[in-house]
Amino acid sequence: MRTEHSLKNISISLVSQLVMVILGFISRKVFLDSLGIEYLGLNGLLTNVISMMALVEGGIGLSIVYNLYKPLAENDQRTVIALVQLYKKAYGILAIIILIVSIVLFPFLDNIMKNGDSISNLAIIYFIFICKNMVSYLNAHKWSLINADQRGYVLAKLNLLFQVLTTISKIIILIMTKDFILYLLLELSIYIIQMIVNGKIVEKRYPYIKTKIKYSLDKETKTNIVSNVKALFLHNIGGFFVFGTDNILISSLIGVTTVGLYSNYTMITQQLSSLVSPVLGGIGASVGNLIATENSSKSYLIFKVSFLMNFWIYSVVVITLFNVLEPFINWWLGEGYLLNKVAFIVILINVYITGMRTAIATFKNTAGLFVQDKYIPLIEGLINLVASFILVKYLGLAGIFIGTTLSTLLTLFWTHPVIVYKNVFKRSPKEYFLNYCLYSFLTLLMCISTNILCSFLSSSYSLMNLFLKLIICLMIPNLVYLLLFYRTTEFKYLYSMLKNILGRRQNRKKFNKEVLKM
Repeated sequence: MRTEHSLKNISISLVSQLVMVILGFISRKVFLDSLGIEYLGLNGLLTNVISMMALVEGGIGLSIVYNLYKPLAENDQRTVIALVQLYKKAYGILAIIILIVSIVLFPFLDNIMKNGDSISNLAIIYFIFICKNMVSYLNAHKWSLINADQRGYVLAKLNLLFQVLTTISKIIILIMTKDFILYLLLELSIYIIQMIVNGKIVEKRYPYIKTKIKYSLDKETKTNIVSNVKALFLHNIGGFFVFGTDNILISSLIGVTTVGLYSNYTMITQQLSSLVSPVLGGIGASVGNLIATENSSKSYLIFKVSFLMNFWIYSVVVITLFNVLEPFINWWLGEGYLLNKVAFIVILINVYITGMRTAIATFKNTAGLFVQDKYIPLIEGLINLVASFILVKYLGLAGIFIGTTLSTLLTLFWTHPVIVYKNVFKRSPKEYFLNYCLYSFLTLLMCISTNILCSFLSSSYSLMNLFLKLIICLMIPNLVYLLLFYRTTEFKYLYSMLKNILGRRQNRKKFNKEVLKM
């Protein structure tokens, strides 16, 4: 059952993301043609500023979701209600705090926007961003409940419809009016409707959470939540200084236009990640259920399977980006939208390092291991800021990205596996690091090999040329990895799991046909 829920989450998420990727590229092209690179840079900058204010959230949501896994598995409705009520109250207070923080931060916005004088109505734009961020807290407790219960796929189809409606409507608004404020107001209006509808669906599925009776948590659970929230607050601060400051640094030190150029790269890398993350992220709630109900040996086997999938997916992603991303940007947007080559390579290194953390981070978070390294993200963030400020003077844009690389390698790269292996698997992390080195070597080898093969193709930016490069990048690594890993325990387990799922589905279809005949 756990595996089937994961497969549903994965398959529906993949379809949703594929549709949104296609619409996203169309929308970005229309956005650039209608408003220009400066507004694109502003959009990326304000997204980072909003993520900075989300630090106020402090990890409350993640901590409560972790505590939901066990009572949901045991059908302990009293504890579920108490956690949902706490979540709702906490996020109502957070929405008010974020509004206050946003007002305080606004006067400093001009100081981080270099060469952004052509942008008008900045105050209105800023507060529309803030409103959407606050609205996201309205039903956060309900979304977390259904996701922790491995039923995220229930909302996925509806969310896809809303996302498609939003994207198409924004494209029409841009073409007809070229007005960024109308564009944002339309997005906000549809998002509010989406939140209300989703909330009603969750209430219908879990009617017991609508009770007006107030439930309290036991002392142990409260202590656990408070401890985790304190630790996660530090994690969030560190995470922001590593991943949330790039656009702010680029905007203030180089220029808001460069933020726009960089955002095209991040859009593509994030879209690809969004396509592949459901495959790994879809098992997140299942891992929480697994850790709560199974022994460490079973958890370790599933981790090794997840880590192999993690490598395979992100290796192919990076190989494809290395060969196709820049030619694709030239075909999609035209020439003049590329960053320098060194910056591009460092971006890909960061995509790989961040992507390869998915499996180990999933097990760490779902096991509730937040306190063990609560100060590490702060150290990571400090290293990133210091290194970025120093290196940008000598290496320009690439220096900012290298700061991110160094900060991750010196901290979370090794602390996460050490913590998970010690507390969840009860063994040495030596095997993890050996496999990581092997996987990284294979990725580098495949990048070089596919690049040599792609160099024999025409240097034109035609769609056919892009398609041929894509075929090379998908076929060669997958064939090599299949030959290398098909005899491993991890691959055999993964293969048998998929075979069993497909077999059960076929049997179910056969049964349904027989019932209809009767």
